Amino acid sequence: MGRLDGKRALVTGASSGIGRAVANRFAREGARVAVAGRDADRTQRTVDEIGDAGVPLLGDVSTEEGALGVVEGAARALGGLDAVVSNAGVDATEWPKLHEWEIAEFDHILAVNLRGPFLVAKFAIPHLLAAGGGSIVHMSSVCAVTVWEGDCAYDVSKAGLNMLSDHIAVEYGPQGIRSNTLMPGVIETELHRSVMDALPNGAELEAELRERHPIGRFGDVAEVADACVFLCSDEARFMTGANISIDGGYSRV
Repeated sequence: MGRLDGKRALVTGASSGIGRAVANRFAREGARVAVAGRDADRTQRTVDEIGDAGVPLLGDVSTEEGALGVVEGAARALGGLDAVVSNAGVDATEWPKLHEWEIAEFDHILAVNLRGPFLVAKFAIPHLLAAGGGSIVHMSSVCAVTVWEGDCAYDVSKAGLNMLSDHIAVEYGPQGIRSNTLMPGVIETELHRSVMDALPNGAELEAELRERHPIGRFGDVAEVADACVFLCSDEARFMTGANISIDGGYSRV
């Protein structure tokens, strides 16, 4: 038997990177998975990898309409929800000093990384309550508790995400809903690669970041997916309100 047998899960940002790995791993552990993304081809690619356990959903969860459509579509397709992995996120391709940030860029990053998870949680919680409880995992970052100079909007959005998760844990714990964050260090994903390639000093920054991980390397998406499985399984039934570092020791340097 799989560790998530019978679970009905929604994974946002599941068309690539961590979300894609989480969706695949959840399916292997016995869950039925609503695969949410904004790119139709990449979202379908994840569903094709999953097979019959996967359902594709398209929508921009940073908007009220998009988030509501994704959540309601997932609940309708799966017959309810038991788990949500709020993974959709973006980062800037330039890291200027704070006073040089474009306001529109700052607003966009907070809309996707913080407003999006708020909207997904707002619309998903009634379905979790109807199921008698469930688990929400928010994909935060080591940036929530450390400063990456120049990456102001991303850092602020992830710090806010930790507090959002804590509120859900406290407010809905009595009704059986658990809420936790994972705070990855640098993970080898398409997003990481695109950001590093776009930065003029990307190669030097990447080398510096690798040295900041005492374990000696960047993380793999499968390692984050493993942690998501645990948090959404009954093995973690006493865990809520936790902000868990999965960063190779980065936040301890």
